[in-house]
Amino acid sequence: MRRLVIEALLALGVVLALSACQRLGGVVDVAAGEHFSCSLHDDGTVRCWGDGSLGQLGDGTTVSSEGPVRVSGIGSATAVTAGDQHACAVLADGTARCWGSNGAGQLGDGTPNDSTTPVAVSGLSDVVAIDAGRWHTCAALADGTARCWGDGWAGQLGNGGTAPSSTPVAVSGITDATAVSAGSTHSCAVLADGVAQCWGLNDWGQLGDGSEDSSLVPVTVTGGGDAVDVSVGYNHTCAALADGTVRCWGQNPYGELGTGTEGWTSVPVEVPGVAGAVAVDASGEHNTCTVLADGTGRCWGDNPFGQLGDGISPGTGSGTPVTVLDLDDATTISISNDHACARLGDGTARCWGSNGYGEVGDHSGAPQRETPVAVLAPKLVGTVAETVSGGDHTCARTTAGTVACWGDNLRGQLGDGTTTDRPHPTTVPGISTATALAAGNRHTCALLADTTVRCWGDDYYGQLGTGTTHPSGLSTPTAVPGLTGVTGITAGWGHTCAVLTDGTARCWGYNADGAVGDGTTAHRSSPTAVSGLTGAVEISARYSHTCARLGTGALRCWGLGAYGQLGDGTEVTRLTPVAVTGITDAVALTAGGYHTCAVLSGGTAKCWGNNGMGQIGDGTTTFRKTPVVVTGLAGATSITGGHNHTCATLADDTVRCWGFNNVGQVGDGSAVQNVLTPVVVTDLATVASLDAGLYHGCAVLDGGTMRCWGRNTQAQLGDGTTANRSTPVGVVSDR
Repeated sequence: MRRLVIEALLALGVVLALSACQRLGGVVDVAAGEHFSCSLHDDGTVRCWGDGSLGQLGDGTTVSSEGPVRVSGIGSATAVTAGDQHACAVLADGTARCWGSNGAGQLGDGTPNDSTTPVAVSGLSDVVAIDAGRWHTCAALADGTARCWGDGWAGQLGNGGTAPSSTPVAVSGITDATAVSAGSTHSCAVLADGVAQCWGLNDWGQLGDGSEDSSLVPVTVTGGGDAVDVSVGYNHTCAALADGTVRCWGQNPYGELGTGTEGWTSVPVEVPGVAGAVAVDASGEHNTCTVLADGTGRCWGDNPFGQLGDGISPGTGSGTPVTVLDLDDATTISISNDHACARLGDGTARCWGSNGYGEVGDHSGAPQRETPVAVLAPKLVGTVAETVSGGDHTCARTTAGTVACWGDNLRGQLGDGTTTDRPHPTTVPGISTATALAAGNRHTCALLADTTVRCWGDDYYGQLGTGTTHPSGLSTPTAVPGLTGVTGITAGWGHTCAVLTDGTARCWGYNADGAVGDGTTAHRSSPTAVSGLTGAVEISARYSHTCARLGTGALRCWGLGAYGQLGDGTEVTRLTPVAVTGITDAVALTAGGYHTCAVLSGGTAKCWGNNGMGQIGDGTTTFRKTPVVVTGLAGATSITGGHNHTCATLADDTVRCWGFNNVGQVGDGSAVQNVLTPVVVTDLATVASLDAGLYHGCAVLDGGTMRCWGRNTQAQLGDGTTANRSTPVGVVSDR
């Protein structure tokens, strides 16, 4: 809830590095919500972990996570706060974004709709501080005014009324606020002169003005003007003063005031034994914590989950401050009802308390932690050189030449000797010199450094090229006999093709529609020469057609032509290659499900074939028998086609996708079913390679890490879940 910041934010732009079992690094601030936590990083990103059932992790899903996941679309955050079941961030441009539960309008976007990704707070700009409470949120602006939104039944919005508001309303009479705090049913602000003011419910004296009278507008807290920080809990409030002491007021049944005495108070009383406090957080329902100038922490109050951090058995609370163990370099601290987190001086984070939803972030599965433990970053797959996406599986080639696969494994397409699905990358044994990969619907092939090919997975039609068929598939790599001098490979739904050093091509497997290109419709279990094809430098297959790019820039296609995907101006199936009309300067090629695309020498792209979902990208759903220009696409460097969608990399290092988007395969976070022109895939930068599968896609970034998006029913995205993702998520190695 309450966010405490002591030092200035670090400069933006440093990329967060993640590796095996490494502590989460680059942390600038932490925020503890109800059963979840968030961290702000020095590259402007935000990560959250724990309970995600209402979208409070902000990654586009309602999936919980034991480790940090990146909040979608946030790349320039300067502050983060976590409430009961929602979170918010301030961006560098002074606007704010919120995500999660929104039943009371606490996201501030003018709706009551929950959101699994950040939404803009309506009409809010020049934000300097923000705090998320239980069901409402407040912000301080650069002009000194304060705004609140969400639940208002107790007057906690401070605008003189009790009505809820799904957009920000001005807090009455506040003109010089420097900080704000939102609790359950009351709120407070620190003014420029150090005076604290509070408003809302006051049954227990939590407004601190010496009365028990609730107030719909701010009232001044008794005791002068030397507050440097104020924090609101459920029914109590605390302030850190300029002299390093802490004062608290309000309800006190569990010792949350820290005075060592029973009974509540409507005026601030000093917490004994606290010296050098620089900030305080009272966001727990019945507990409070402070961080001192020496980097240590003190907590007091209720302790059912070990959230005091002193190592004492859960259930044993303290009415006076106790030292948080294993914490000697804290710079910020944030607490919730059940757990707490701290940011350390080295940019790492530690959490303690309840861990029922993974909110401590140590991947342990332990129900609680009585002392602080390090938040661990996911072990991202690294050193990746290439990725390929099949039907519902994915494979990656490392820079060392090894291969790992994950996702659906019904026919052994992961190559690990089993037919067990894998949610994380699993090494393919016996492959150590791979230079290229290809993934079909349920089979995979690798081109090796010696120019031979090995394949594994489904072999019902002979697509593994072994000279026979294996209807149940082969679960380990098997050499394609007699095939050498290969420079490139591709895999379709049930067939495979290779380009050779002499410019010819060989195909094998499913051939009912002529995708093998040998002039017949007989399935082939051994590599068969593509009739009449010479001068080929690239080859691409998808469902039941194949295309090749010649060294001259011309294109040839063959196989199923019912949708115009061969580009020769007809809808005729061709058993041997035909020329694609009007293409003479292609530099890259892809075959989609029933469509085909090419990048031309000037950086434009053209597509043709089935366009019922907008996969051609010309702004229509009209089928095209000959190539048409993809609208608005300039500077394209590569292109890849899924079943009914297409993606391209651009010279500016962005990725754009278009077409069918039923499971998020376009990657822009939207719910638009058919995207007719290219849109930018979010959260991708400096993309080194890209591949689209049946209904998902993956990208390799320049640092060798991977991100995937789209359908995830078989865990093909590699994030350890089976939740579909409409924006990219990191591929995570199994611990």
